Amino acid sequence: RGGVSAGESMAARRIAMMLSAGVNIALAAMMLVVLFGGFQASKDLGAPSALTTMKSAAVNPALRSFSGKLANLDRPDFCAWAEDDMPRGRRDRGPKFEEKLLQVRRITKVVKGGKNMGFRALVAVGDKNGKVGLGCASAKEVMVAVEKASMEAQKTAITVPITKEFSLPHRLDIQWGAASVMMKPAPTGTGLVAGGAVRTIMELAGYKNARGKQLGTDNALNNAKAVMEAFKSMEIEKIKAAGLL
Repeated sequence: RGGVSAGESMAARRIAMMLSAGVNIALAAMMLVVLFGGFQASKDLGAPSALTTMKSAAVNPALRSFSGKLANLDRPDFCAWAEDDMPRGRRDRGPKFEEKLLQVRRITKVVKGGKNMGFRALVAVGDKNGKVGLGCASAKEVMVAVEKASMEAQKTAITVPITKEFSLPHRLDIQWGAASVMMKPAPTGTGLVAGGAVRTIMELAGYKNARGKQLGTDNALNNAKAVMEAFKSMEIEKIKAAGLL
């Protein structure tokens, strides 16, 4: 009977919570005033911020460091890297390839439990300056297959010779499976006279004046393989010695 009642206990708890909330709000307001007031003073007068000059041990060292960084925001060299054309980090990333999708086919793999459906993508990449590559990959989704084929094409890219007229140095005749491809140089102003995968790969390689023809099958994979084999058969050193470049 002589103890504290339930109502008095609840009232005491409410008073304690209100006091605690008031103290927290006051501390937050003081911190905001110190932060923004110190930053404005350092910006207008050129003096160190208030946080760096305070001798009180209650100020967190991390806040002092942060205040010092805020005072240096008006330096001319601050964030100067953002004005550069080159991105940060690894700057030497090699040639920039342009990729083109040559073919997408649906494939089926027969396994013990049934059939697994997937897609096969054929992608050609090139920088239009003498580098060209071809990749073929399969996956369960089209986008994954295209990405895998593009990565393979970039890894296996080769260098091809280009004359001053942006043409082939000599005639090329190659056969790959059922595909038979003929490519030969052309004078300036002719353009690319070819079709299908032959034209796409020659364009990505950087040729602007050349003739090409698919004499065998129309399959894009075989014709693309034939073009790449023809490019690999060219001996750059002998072509340079002959003065064709």
